Amino acid sequence: MPSLSRLLMMVPLLFLSLPAARADAPETVTVILDWFLNADHAALLAADYSGAFRRHGLQVRLIAPSDPGSPARLVAAGQADLAVSYETQLGMLADQGIPLVRVGTLIDTPLDTLIAAPGLTSLKNLKGKTIGISMAGVDDAVLAAMLGSVGLSLSDVRQVNVNFQLEQALMSHSVDAVIGATRTYELIDLRQKGFDPVAFYPEEHGVPLNDELIFLAPRDHARDGKIVRFMQALEEGTNALLNHPDEIQAQAVHDHPELDTPLNRAAWTATLPRVCKQPALLDGRRYRTFMDFLRAQGVVHRTLDLSTYAMDPTDSTP
Repeated sequence: MPSLSRLLMMVPLLFLSLPAARADAPETVTVILDWFLNADHAALLAADYSGAFRRHGLQVRLIAPSDPGSPARLVAAGQADLAVSYETQLGMLADQGIPLVRVGTLIDTPLDTLIAAPGLTSLKNLKGKTIGISMAGVDDAVLAAMLGSVGLSLSDVRQVNVNFQLEQALMSHSVDAVIGATRTYELIDLRQKGFDPVAFYPEEHGVPLNDELIFLAPRDHARDGKIVRFMQALEEGTNALLNHPDEIQAQAVHDHPELDTPLNRAAWTATLPRVCKQPALLDGRRYRTFMDFLRAQGVVHRTLDLSTYAMDPTDSTP
């Protein structure tokens, strides 16, 4: 989830239409982004610039939400075809019985990071310290697991909600550490500002590997033809991005000048290795493992079958 500083550095993208030049009428796919356009969405731009969406008969509309908590709800309400969301949120949605499923992955490594003030070089140093969070429940679960990996618990720290003002809280010394910031944005921004933070990565401290950004679709439409073609086009676009990163970035900066900053350029470079190369492919074992983790942490309260919350729409195997 982006911090407030991340939002202030980006011009709001209210609506972006990726046109398809095709003789017959293209089929429209509407995607609600997780937030404003940024480096995380590079593969979507590449699928447009490379002509992949056009070749698959699609016109893709990207819409930035006014509320980052709304994408999944909008898709569930039938107001869009796909939402860019988080695997952590997927667990909560499935637990609540909301009929959305994962149909693809945009970023297939964790990005969330626990960032501590200079000098706090071990998680054990956090005992008695104040930690800023933004998303109660999810942040609690990740923090509890990380602290548990060094024999601490949530009762050993003080948590305060900083309402996504993660960088500001840390740099003003209001907190000793924050959780929920990303290693490809806030961590870079802090370093560019001359702050010398210490980063702890959840997957190295008790939290299972998970996909940072995923696509959610209504369960009843997860295998619709246009969803299948969207994922196929995205895979082609991702390959174009990896083959021609400089050209794709140059076009993105030309079309969206707000991306032409040292921070956004550095974020683009840092994000490229984390773009999912086979977006539709589902690692069932990994998804089950992460769902088990969420249940163990009390975020999810019941056992869920994989098919109820995640699938590969391009896999026709019964």
